[in-house]
Amino acid sequence: MPNPHRPHARGAPAAAALLLLLALAGAAPAAPSPLTPELQKQVRAATFEVVLKKPEHETVTYEKPLPLELIPFQERNDKYWSIGTAFSIAPGTFVTAGHVMLAGIGSQFGVPAIRDGEGKVYPVDRVLKFSLHEDFVVFSVQGTPPAVPLPTRTTAAIDEPVLAVGNALGEGVVIRDGLMTSMTPEAQDGKWKWLRFSAAASPGNSGGPLLDAQGNVIGVVAAKSPGENLNYALPIELVLKGSEQRAVLERRESFGMPKLLEGTIVAEFKDSFPLPLPFAEFSQRVQAAILRYSREQQARLTASLADTLFPKGRSATVLANLYSSEDPAMLAQAEDGTWEVQGCPGEATDLPGDGRVWHCGHQGQFTFFRVQYPGNAFEERHYRDSKEMFDLVLKNINLPRAVGPQPVRITSLGPAVRESAFRDRFGRQWQLRVYSLGYFDAYLHALALPTPDGYVGLLSFGPSGLEAVRAESLKFVADYLYLSYTGSIAQWQGFLARPELRPAVFEGMHFKFDPGKGLRLESPRLQLDSTGILAVTPQSVLTLEMTYLLDKGSLAWDVGGVVLHEERGRNTFMAAYRQAKPAEDASRERRDRWDHMLRRDADFNGRPGHDDALKAFWVRTVAGPDGLAGDGTRPLYELVYNTEHSLLPRDLEDMRARLGKSFRDLE
Repeated sequence: MPNPHRPHARGAPAAAALLLLLALAGAAPAAPSPLTPELQKQVRAATFEVVLKKPEHETVTYEKPLPLELIPFQERNDKYWSIGTAFSIAPGTFVTAGHVMLAGIGSQFGVPAIRDGEGKVYPVDRVLKFSLHEDFVVFSVQGTPPAVPLPTRTTAAIDEPVLAVGNALGEGVVIRDGLMTSMTPEAQDGKWKWLRFSAAASPGNSGGPLLDAQGNVIGVVAAKSPGENLNYALPIELVLKGSEQRAVLERRESFGMPKLLEGTIVAEFKDSFPLPLPFAEFSQRVQAAILRYSREQQARLTASLADTLFPKGRSATVLANLYSSEDPAMLAQAEDGTWEVQGCPGEATDLPGDGRVWHCGHQGQFTFFRVQYPGNAFEERHYRDSKEMFDLVLKNINLPRAVGPQPVRITSLGPAVRESAFRDRFGRQWQLRVYSLGYFDAYLHALALPTPDGYVGLLSFGPSGLEAVRAESLKFVADYLYLSYTGSIAQWQGFLARPELRPAVFEGMHFKFDPGKGLRLESPRLQLDSTGILAVTPQSVLTLEMTYLLDKGSLAWDVGGVVLHEERGRNTFMAAYRQAKPAEDASRERRDRWDHMLRRDADFNGRPGHDDALKAFWVRTVAGPDGLAGDGTRPLYELVYNTEHSLLPRDLEDMRARLGKSFRDLE
């Protein structure tokens, strides 16, 4: 996706920093200007701050009162964020850097405006010219600012004196001098040359005029050269020659899904639409173009990787294994192209009762989370309350707001400002919840998947203008999230009764619960009945471990393991685990295990076992065709009974017989 923003002045919304192209930094004390006092006055009158209005109210709450007195007086009392500089180039016509104006695209804070030296604000009216790659915008405003347009000059010479004018650090218009040092071809295709100069530029200077010694505009300040005290300006000639009929969006970049797919493409962003337009419509057109581009590049990327995308390519290990994880994981390609279910070492916080909140960052791309409500009952309200869900997440994630030198922890973002639902490729029903950060011009996206005991999901943070793009990216990633479904019997009963929560795979699944006796589970692939083995109560815990498999050549996502615990936190349980035949290139350990299952020997001989301390007793056997029946390609099921209760050998032998009768393979 294109990265159309650059940095803004101190105190500007942090979302702006998420779309940096090049940083403006290295402020230096202003040297005396070579302009006459009269010319200085004219330049200042024609130069404006670009601002966004601060929110008047916010739903965010904090662990303690914000120490706002630590913020500089001007910043904390200003009703606006200062995000850049603009200047008058013709009567009623103004210029700024494109990335400055793009900070207002889709903003929660309203339409960008310019502010003069007296503090009067003029909202942007219409966009007259725009080029993303050349990074400029020409616009009009509502009202008539008292400014004489600055004259322009379309030539510049190396070593001539220049003046960088801008809203340095958001503290008013500052004029700094230096020299024109070079002219550098733009990096993409060398279609034109940047003006490079030594006059100091600070955050907030973006969009300001670069003047010659006579006060003529020769360029638009754009960015700082990385690693050296030289800055870039766009030649004013390109602005004057820019199209008055169409906005032009063009950029080339590398596009990929790091930590998910091992592959990238060279992406070309090329789009346009008619001008002039009111700013609101311009904003909508830009957002639509970026979303269109993002979707196209996702499609191109997946098409380029078609031969290696799961379940093609090196997928045998995932298709042959049953992955067990209490917390969500990601199906992703390793560096060698092998598909793996990659877990994430996270952090957990206990909730009252036996609830729990967990999260784990995933290489900075997104964050996994899990919310588990106490298991004594199913409460439908949990799945309607967006505020409650994320308030619980915030008990485990430290999301701070920096106030001066002090970070203050956020305790609530309030209810989601928008909610929607969608099904992924496996028929799982996700809830997309969008939260405003209030004091930042940014949104936090929570893509939440209901489970019997709560939610699992993904979190992503991004600027307001890219809300739709962030949502689209999360939906793409959702297809690759792996989870097991778990919960108390009471929670399962409530979950399965609500079609808006359960995934499609559970539509053909039936549960029959006989309190104090047993649970009978039936799906198109298997039947399991705990009667006579485990006495099940509403607080007993059922876990369905999901697996990826090929069903008549098509990828399916289905139940691969059933684990039924007599009580939460106790080690008395029965289980059935599906085992597909390993591929020829599977590990020796995996192939040996399969052979032992076929022969019913070694660990799968059905004989009772126990640990050295005689505190755990078990029986393990196998359901399915043995090595003398069938062709050896049908899956097998490992059946396990484990208990903490002391049992006599004859009781365990009896349990083995019951265990074999409790399960039926329907594949």
